[in-house]
Amino acid sequence: AKQLEQSITCHAWNGDFTKLAVCPNNKQVKIFAKKGDDYELEHTLEEHDSIVTGIHWAPKSNRIVTCGQDRNAYVWRFENGTWKPTLVILRINRAAT
Repeated sequence: AKQLEQSITCHAWNGDFTKLAVCPNNKQVKIFAKKGDDYELEHTLEEHDSIVTGIHWAPKSNRIVTCGQDRNAYVWRFENGTWKPTLVILRINRAAT
């Protein structure tokens, strides 16, 4: 298998394990899709201002939740071929990590 990234902060699989979301130790989340024996980059999610520290991919709704050192959390939904972010207002005074 090919190495997708040099290092990762966090990752999550989709419900049927055909796609993988990874944070390559920065503020991006990259989504790879399995193509044969390899993985291809499909999407790059960019909304955070700092390193993404957590990813969860809900298997039934196909939504992705990301949180980062910028103290923001986003819910991502896939619509018309694009991942759309919604900022979640956190009512805590600490980082969402």
